[in-house]
Amino acid sequence: MALSAVVAASMIGLARRRTRPLASIASDAFYDGLLPRALPTFSLPVLKSTERGLVIGMGGGCDVLGALAVAQAWQQVSEPGATIIFGNCVSPRPMPEDFVQLGPHLWRCPAEVVPLQPADGAYGSARIEQSLPRGAEGSPLLFIIPRNGKGSPPPALADVTAANSGAFATALAEVRPDRVVGVDLGGDSLTGGVDFESDPECGRDRQVLHALRASRVPCVHLVLGPGCDGESSVEAMSEAVRRLDSNGALLGVLPLDDLIGSMSRHATTLAPNRTPNIIKAAFERRAKLATQQPQAGGSDGGLCTICRHGHTAQVPWAWLTVALAFDV
Repeated sequence: MALSAVVAASMIGLARRRTRPLASIASDAFYDGLLPRALPTFSLPVLKSTERGLVIGMGGGCDVLGALAVAQAWQQVSEPGATIIFGNCVSPRPMPEDFVQLGPHLWRCPAEVVPLQPADGAYGSARIEQSLPRGAEGSPLLFIIPRNGKGSPPPALADVTAANSGAFATALAEVRPDRVVGVDLGGDSLTGGVDFESDPECGRDRQVLHALRASRVPCVHLVLGPGCDGESSVEAMSEAVRRLDSNGALLGVLPLDDLIGSMSRHATTLAPNRTPNIIKAAFERRAKLATQQPQAGGSDGGLCTICRHGHTAQVPWAWLTVALAFDV
């Protein structure tokens, strides 16, 4: 694998989130073309003590690790007493007997934390969620997105979207959030990715994005480490970001320095090509280059080669150290 091996991480404490001045962001050369212009640093909204927030992984898998890190950061900048729940959107799957069903499309992990075992990728299960520290109201929660658009013949996209948005709305009503942050590691929620080449709108991230828009709950869409999932070309991601910026949806950029510690801490048993570990490798590379003589991005030309699920993509390392925030 071309991605450098993940070495033992020095834990980056999740201290109160810092901001970076606009001049600092501009000096990063727009993160190797990711940013269409100089952008302000995005700040999570401060929740009042009586308000409820939900941070949700949009595509399942390791997105929940990003959701946990963002939920922790959001809690720290909100008023004492604010309730911030985190969860993940997953496909239908058998749930263990000790999981609690809160609604037709909503489940909660049991209280016991069960660490992941080495070499367990936890695909198609709830083991990643069960391995995480419990948050408000016993979270993480699992939101079931029932339709994937696959079949012969494939169902109509409108029917898939209606079913998924309806299921998500039912689950959201159980949680009763005042604000939602949707988290996607990689950004196939922007580009459609490669899992549903026949119709990218059927991808879970895109379906959840549609459901969030339909919910009318105030929502921010965070893409962490654009391209880290290996599902979007540089051209596709750049075009998607430019398009959303021209529509007024691009709110700002959030360096991941204060989030990577939490994400990587809970991914140590996962493969190096899982998204949090790819993001972690970008920080390790940046730290290593900072101790060397200035080079033109290192011997790899500034590109990270990502091999995942039979696909190979190259994205600038600089992209993997930031998140982009969009209005939904």
